[in-house]
Amino acid sequence: MGTLTSDRQLWRRKFERNLQDYGLRTALRKGFAYVFKVFYEHAAYRLYKINLRNELTESPTEVESVEFRFIDEHDENAVAQIEDNSEWLSGTLKQRLASGAICLAAFEGGQLAGFNLVSFGNIFMPLAKLSRTFRKDEAWSEQIATVKTFRKKGLASQLRYRVFEELRRRGIRKFYGGALADNIASLKLARRVGFHELVEIRYTRVLRLQRWQYVRVQNESA
Repeated sequence: MGTLTSDRQLWRRKFERNLQDYGLRTALRKGFAYVFKVFYEHAAYRLYKINLRNELTESPTEVESVEFRFIDEHDENAVAQIEDNSEWLSGTLKQRLASGAICLAAFEGGQLAGFNLVSFGNIFMPLAKLSRTFRKDEAWSEQIATVKTFRKKGLASQLRYRVFEELRRRGIRKFYGGALADNIASLKLARRVGFHELVEIRYTRVLRLQRWQYVRVQNESA
């Protein structure tokens, strides 16, 4: 009963967030996909990469009234706000940070405006149902997100540029990330800050039968 109640609460939170962010039609589509994922799942997931050693990126600039800082597992308030913003991280962010992940967060008056979570080593791509082990000079962008009121104000780009600087400082050469193929805003952001798309992973599951298809993509302009 506890698990069922928890799943219902998670579905409701996801639906409310999608309704606020994308409107009723998208919220319903995502909601039905979540409900029926026991039987069927399908996702088209695009991977992208930037070579931080060879490619120049813009220098960070300030965003009015916004404070940027890297948080750690002891920052209880920041962890709680990020997990509330991104339900899939619920109950896991503190452990991720303690295990070596880094998270740059942006705040306005103490309230979360956005964040970029980055992992190293062994990672799992939940939307594509794939695992990968990255080398010591590689990193993976788990998620970048901005609160709705801060979108289209350049905040996400500034999160990226600051993370690029930190990764270069750590000796990271290649930085990878990904987004659903229909997440146009996320892919445009990636292109704008310097990422190049590599491949589209099309994952399908019907009951226990799983299938992955890899399709090369042509990079589009931002």
